[in-house]
Amino acid sequence: MRNLIHKTSAKIFFSLVGVFLLLCPGEGVQSSSLNPGESQEQEVKKARLYKDIFPLISESDLYCSFFILKKKSGLDLKIVSAERTEERLFLREGDIFYLNKGKQDGLENGQLFLILEVGPKFKNYGYLTFMRGRAKITDARISRSTAKLDKSCAPIMVGYFLVPFEEKGGMLGKDLGYDILEREGEGAKGKIIYSQDEHNLIGSGDWALVDVGEEDGIQFGQQLVVYRKSKKKGALVKMFGNLVVINVQKKTSTVKVLSCSIPLRVGDLVQTHFK
Repeated sequence: MRNLIHKTSAKIFFSLVGVFLLLCPGEGVQSSSLNPGESQEQEVKKARLYKDIFPLISESDLYCSFFILKKKSGLDLKIVSAERTEERLFLREGDIFYLNKGKQDGLENGQLFLILEVGPKFKNYGYLTFMRGRAKITDARISRSTAKLDKSCAPIMVGYFLVPFEEKGGMLGKDLGYDILEREGEGAKGKIIYSQDEHNLIGSGDWALVDVGEEDGIQFGQQLVVYRKSKKKGALVKMFGNLVVINVQKKTSTVKVLSCSIPLRVGDLVQTHFK
C-alpha cells in the first residue's frame, strides 16, 4: 500500500511539472530571447547615426595627388641611379635605387621618404609637384644610401626628389553637399585653377587645385562649395559641386571632388561651405 502511494505521488508530481513547463516557459529562455532583439535595435540606431559617414579622404588622396611647391631650393635629396636602369627606364615596387646623401646628412636605416616629381612652373604660384611613391632607406652609408621602392603611385625615374614621409591618417565624415541656399556666403572665396591630368571636365573623385590656402584660413579636411555666377543681372548663383581639401599650401590647396550635379571645370568659383 505504501509503495502504491509513493508511485501515485510521483506520477502526480511529474505530471504537474510537465503542465508547468508547457504553460510557463522558463525565464532563462525569455531573457535570452530579449538579448538579440536589444542588440538588433542598437545596431539599427548605429546604422542611422553613421549612414552618411564614409571615408572623405583616402591614403591615395594623401600620397598620390599633387600640390604647388613654392620653391625648389629646399630639395636636395634625390635618386641618382638604380640597379636596373640599363634594363628599363621606370622603377617598380620592390626595386632598389641609390641616393646622393647618407649618414652625414642625417639619413638612417628604416627612414621613410615621399618621392616627388617636380614639374614646370605653374603661373605665379610655384611648381606643379606630383607625389609618385614612397621609399625606405635600407643601407645608409657615410655619403650615399640605398633605398627600396616601398610603394608607387605612378612611374618613377632617376632624378626624382625625396622628402621626409609624414604619416597621415584618412578622414571619415559626411559630404555636406551643394544643396544649399543659392547665394554667396561669407568666408574664403577663390576658383579652380588646375584639374587632374589637365582634363577639361572634372568629376566626382577627381583632384584639382584652387587658389585659396593657409593665408585664407583654409584647413585640411575643410569642404568647399562650387558655384557659377549667372550672366543675367540680378540672377542667383548656381551651386553644383562640393569639394574636400586634402593638401594645404600658403596660397593654394589641393581638393577632391566629393559630389557634383554637372562636371566642374577650371575657372569655376569656390568658397568655404556655409551650410
